Parts: sequence; C-alpha cells; structure tokens
Amino acid sequence: MKSPEVLVLFVLAAVAGFAVPETVSAESENSVNLGFGGVPALMQHCKAHVYIVEYEHLLTPRITLLGRGSGVNYRFDDSEYVEQGKPRGMDVGARYYPDGGMKGFFVGGTVGYWKADWTFKHDKGRPNETQGNGETDSLRVNFDMGGRFPLGSSAASIIPAVNIGRYFPTTSCEYSAPASLVGTACGQETEVKSYIFLSVMAGIGF
Repeated sequence: MKSPEVLVLFVLAAVAGFAVPETVSAESENSVNLGFGGVPALMQHCKAHVYIVEYEHLLTPRITLLGRGSGVNYRFDDSEYVEQGKPRGMDVGARYYPDGGMKGFFVGGTVGYWKADWTFKHDKGRPNETQGNGETDSLRVNFDMGGRFPLGSSAASIIPAVNIGRYFPTTSCEYSAPASLVGTACGQETEVKSYIFLSVMAGIGF
C-alpha cells in the first residue's frame, strides 16, 4: 500500500472514531489489535509496508501494558544506493490513556529486539557497482500517539496512530558481486535507523 493511501485511511479512521457514540457496554481489560501501516512522503527514497499484532492489558485505570509483534517489508532507493529487506521483531511497553478505560487519545512507548536480512546495491548501474547481503540485530525504541475509538456499543475499536522511533543496529555483511569480492566482508551500514510511519489497527476488547 502506498503512503497516500495509508494517510487517507488514517484520516478516515480518526473521523469515524469521533463520529461514533462512546457508549460501550462494559469496560474491556484486554484487547487484541491487528493492523498495518506505511511511511509518509517525508521518509525520502523509502517505501515500506508494516504489519502489526498487539496484545494490550489494562494495568491501571489509565495505563495499559503492551506486547507487539511486527514485520516490515521495505525498499530504499536514492538512485545510487538501493537496499531492501524484511525486519521482524517483538516489542514490549505501555500506553497512557488520559480519559481512562482504554479508549480515546493515548501516548505510548515500547522497546524491542529486531532481526533483519537485507540486500544492497552500491553505485547502482555504474561500472564499479557492488552488491551484497547484510544482517542486523537491533534494539528498537518506538513512541506512538493516537486514539482508540469504539465502534458503537461493540467491543471493537479503530486505532489510528503515528509511530516514531529508531533502531540501534549491529550489522554484518558480505559482498555477492562483483565476482572478485564474493564472500568477503563489507562495511556497508543499513539505511534502516530512524523512521516515522502511520498505522491503522482494529482492536477487539475482552
């Protein structure tokens, strides 16, 4: 999904959330949230799809504990350097709901462990082009801000959010081309470090 489409869904979800009644029959103490996201245009040269599964538990009237599993498919291309990969990771953290009851506006934060395999081309299309494969093990810090908007009196909610964060990677890589360099170690660093993405999730409370 392209970034403009994600932005449209984000806005529609927020509008729908404000439009529905806030008469939920019972307060949920747990929720499973499923969703997706993408990067906005300000992430230059980068396209990415983000897939998210969360478990959220109400710890106090305004604070939830959060566990998240995520996957990303991305491509970075600035016409000279190309990188694409599939990071996967697990995060734990918390969210704060000022209105309480796991609904309305929230802010949150998580930390997690991520692994990624990626490929790269350097000096793309030039006589001295090199290619390679990289691996990273990363600590990730993520902050999110958004809202949980109940759908009428049901246990379902729409959850649009903005996520901002950074990976702190340890990287290893080796060349796969040209033939004279195949298998030798390289010093290429991944372009996946700081990021911002928009997400929309559906939550089911219980």
